[in-house]
Amino acid sequence: MDNTLNQNQSGMKKALIIYALVVLAGLCIIPFTRQLDFIAGWQNPSAIWIVKIFQFFSDSVSFISFGIPVAITIAREVKSGYNKKQNRLSLLYIVLSIAIGGLVSRIIKESVAEPRPYEVDPRIVQLSVGGGYSFPSGHTTEAFASAMAVSLLFARWTIIIPLFAWASLVALSRIYLGVHYPFDIFMGMFIGSLSAWALSYFLFRKYLNSSAVK
Repeated sequence: MDNTLNQNQSGMKKALIIYALVVLAGLCIIPFTRQLDFIAGWQNPSAIWIVKIFQFFSDSVSFISFGIPVAITIAREVKSGYNKKQNRLSLLYIVLSIAIGGLVSRIIKESVAEPRPYEVDPRIVQLSVGGGYSFPSGHTTEAFASAMAVSLLFARWTIIIPLFAWASLVALSRIYLGVHYPFDIFMGMFIGSLSAWALSYFLFRKYLNSSAVK
């Protein structure tokens, strides 16, 4: 068990470093690209099935980000052998990660007040609901805050890979649907992931170290 834990933690540290480098690279490179041209060229509103798939992932964000942690918490509450206090702290940690990420995202949105892509380029079609301003992506922030928090709690690749794949599809959907720039997405990834990591490191570190991979 200890060897498995150490291997998973070592592998996850490497993966987190690579992930952080990718996000930082995106934040540095994307502003110098033709983001509106990219969105306009990628969108194909006539491809109804593609639009519906991306709409599905976009609309799934709250259901998955909150639903999975709540389902895990309930399942552990009714089963014996689990520490109830740690179980509830796990849920609290995930909810706080999402809430803090969302708060930071909202503050930046209101401060920057950037219009959405479909509002500034007639080539881009609004294919999803997007209230308020564009930068950063609230959906992406929530998805990656949840994915990072759950991954830090349960350091298993069978959990990490599907969750980050889902969060990435949420992020891509917001671009395809015309409501966010690629830079909004990378900033949402950064805010959401950093919120979850910072909470785990500064407030829940001891607890997470003792509960990972259980």
